[in-house]
Amino acid sequence: MSDFSKKFIESQKMRLLEEKQRIQENFRVFTKESRNRSSDEAKEDGDIAERFREEKVSISLREKDLRTLREIDVALRKMDDGTYGYCEESGEPIELKRLEKKPWARLSLEQAELLEKESNFFHKKAI
Repeated sequence: MSDFSKKFIESQKMRLLEEKQRIQENFRVFTKESRNRSSDEAKEDGDIAERFREEKVSISLREKDLRTLREIDVALRKMDDGTYGYCEESGEPIELKRLEKKPWARLSLEQAELLEKESNFFHKKAI
């Protein structure tokens, strides 16, 4: 038995599909703009540097979008198998507010905070 209503799951599914579509459209626009930019020839060093900086920022944003797209696909699969909304670490239901804010969340807030603390701890030890 799910801790989430069918209405809530359907609403979340729509949000996930809309976000997936938005990201995919961003990729299409990025690809089209990249083709157009590569045909333009930068003439001055300042133009080249600015284009390089813009592309670096754009690539960083695309990487974030790609990670989100993967998380969305995982969330959609979990909806199909009935495990959506449950923390992958504790097995407990993820907080509704967290799912409403981030429908692809895989961890409860408590587990996400623990993971972040552990990550920071090991990062600091490595330095």
